[in-house]
Amino acid sequence: MDEKEKITEVTKVVEMPDLVSYMQLVIEQLENARKRPAAHTYTYALRSFTLFWGEGMPIPVDKVFTSGKLKEYEEWMRREGRKRKDGEPKGLSLNSISTYLRNLKAVYNRLVDEKLLPYDSKLFDDVYTKVESQIKRALDTEQMNVLLYTDFEQLPKGLQSPLVHFRLMFLFRGMPFIDLAHLRKQDVIGNYIIYSRHKTGRQMTVRIPQEAAWLMEKFKNTNPGSIYLFPILDGQSSYLSALRNFNRKLEKIAALLLPDVKLSSYTPRHTWATLAFYSGVSVGIICKALGHSSIKVTETYLKPFENERVDVANDELITSVAKCGKKKKVASKIPCNRFGQWLLLPNNHRTVSKMKRKSNKI
Repeated sequence: MDEKEKITEVTKVVEMPDLVSYMQLVIEQLENARKRPAAHTYTYALRSFTLFWGEGMPIPVDKVFTSGKLKEYEEWMRREGRKRKDGEPKGLSLNSISTYLRNLKAVYNRLVDEKLLPYDSKLFDDVYTKVESQIKRALDTEQMNVLLYTDFEQLPKGLQSPLVHFRLMFLFRGMPFIDLAHLRKQDVIGNYIIYSRHKTGRQMTVRIPQEAAWLMEKFKNTNPGSIYLFPILDGQSSYLSALRNFNRKLEKIAALLLPDVKLSSYTPRHTWATLAFYSGVSVGIICKALGHSSIKVTETYLKPFENERVDVANDELITSVAKCGKKKKVASKIPCNRFGQWLLLPNNHRTVSKMKRKSNKI
């Protein structure tokens, strides 16, 4: 390698890539790896940051990844991250803000790994990257009962399949919509479905409940040329198109069956997790059932419900203390023990005690 080639090679190393071109490359890699949900969020994160920076303007990564610029971007998202239907600016939700910033953090880590940027452990400390629990996405038992047992044939024809798919997602332990849509006919082995999660690649084995078996048979894909178990992707230009169509249909189903309740593709999964938690299923089992990479992810779903349990326990404790005071007025007793249990003695316990002491002296 001559001197000119060495200079060119060094220039390639130190040249800062543009954020748009770099993230488009990452998105392409995610698409090729069939990680479509991740590719989807990266696409929206890039669109958001481009709108913040100025469309058509170059975005060198060394100018993006500074604590000041990231904080400025966060504040912009809180204030005017998107537009309403009437064109007026509106702030993004905390979950959207966190998602976009975590996407940028992942991109930053890639750039650090490639020696394109220096590592700064505190770079994202001042911006919001937490994950808020999706408590509003979960239904209670009565609401889920309505969706699970309503006669779907009473619904308009175009809403019957979406309701059945919603049910199957719940019955298959909160299966994500992307996994249901991509289930293949060959994934059904006997009374089980064995497939790999799109998001993590983790293999899942799900037993087919009786409540799901007849729905699968009735709504299976009858196209012999299709590899998919259900015709969810048939006639759709992409998975995202199918997802949008599914969510639109769920809005209509909610309007008919559960007015004022919001349904989305996330609802069956969050509902399964929260109802299992309330039923006493351990977090570890719920984590395994959902195919989460760690219990921390599962705890994101369940954190508010853990707080509710603590509140209930506190109410029970206060009630037990109050009852202890009331009991003193109507019964002869010694104090409650440390578990709040009554240690009652008969009314003549003093006399009995004196007789025992006399007998001991004799």
